Amino acid sequence: MTPSRTAFAAAIGIIATYVFGYRFIMRGQYKPKSCVFCNELDRKVYEDDEFIAFHDIKPDARVHLLVIPRTHFGTIKELKPEDLPMIRRMQEIGKRLLEQEGFSGENARFGFHRPPFNSIHHLHMHCLGLPFTPKRAERMFSKNGSRWFMPVEQLVEKMHTEQAP
Repeated sequence: MTPSRTAFAAAIGIIATYVFGYRFIMRGQYKPKSCVFCNELDRKVYEDDEFIAFHDIKPDARVHLLVIPRTHFGTIKELKPEDLPMIRRMQEIGKRLLEQEGFSGENARFGFHRPPFNSIHHLHMHCLGLPFTPKRAERMFSKNGSRWFMPVEQLVEKMHTEQAP
């Protein structure tokens, strides 16, 4: 390949990555240096070989935990049907941690931000022990979902019926 073709191919790769998001470079084992969740975290309340859970730095509920996979996924848009066991496991971990804090049923909420409303492009499940603090967070983390938030049950249903959420 000539130098000009090499430069052109590199430019196309950069543009494709920008236009199509993190799909090409974020899925799987690649851990970008810029991802704060891929680096060492404090505030951990749980960790195993596949997942980490920790307190959100800006809590919107009495207890606000994030559960993340160690494997890097950018957003829910990258998920495929074969990722469903990972989502279920994240929910199990979140439920167990909230139950240890005394939250269950209607006092617990689980879900993900909908792109493009991700503040951090590393898949993370919000596990909220209610009530909300501040109260305005209730609109953002609605149990029926919102423009910003997809409850885990909706994501699971969507993964069952479609190829990608």
